[in-house]
Amino acid sequence: MISLRYSIKDLEARTALKEVAERMSRPEQALKECGLVLLRSVAKNFKAGGRPVRWKKSKRAKREHGQTLVDTARLKKSITMQVSGKKLIVGTNVKYAAMHHFGGKINKNVTVKKFWRYMDKAFGKRIPARKVLVRSHQRHMKFEVPERPFLMVQDEDWRVFRRIIGDYVTG
Repeated sequence: MISLRYSIKDLEARTALKEVAERMSRPEQALKECGLVLLRSVAKNFKAGGRPVRWKKSKRAKREHGQTLVDTARLKKSITMQVSGKKLIVGTNVKYAAMHHFGGKINKNVTVKKFWRYMDKAFGKRIPARKVLVRSHQRHMKFEVPERPFLMVQDEDWRVFRRIIGDYVTG
């Protein structure tokens, strides 16, 4: 077995190394800065409609001339960051987030709650406008959700992370 011993006699160098070790044992500030960079990057992903590859446009976005994954902006606004010790966690607690991020297939029966529908057409012909109560019912849903990764760390983010951590360590 090889053993290596060293001693640093220079007081200034020992003090500097001690400061670096102290900073590395408490990385919360650097992690918070990295987290803020990542939150901005995810916001840019939503604004651009996917980066570096644009997402496939959703039917709703095409129909309403809107933006994919941003109907009510609930998903976009739910992205949070948390620093816990030496860990940075960025994510969301929205149930449907994983389906949109990774994509997948839906093939199941769902219960549609009763709701009021505004009708001004029936069988393709105009009728006097009125509200109609649609009763609760079962509906079979079968479709595929394409992958639209929104929690992406871009190459430019990694460069910023390295700079933040380097600056933090060197003081």
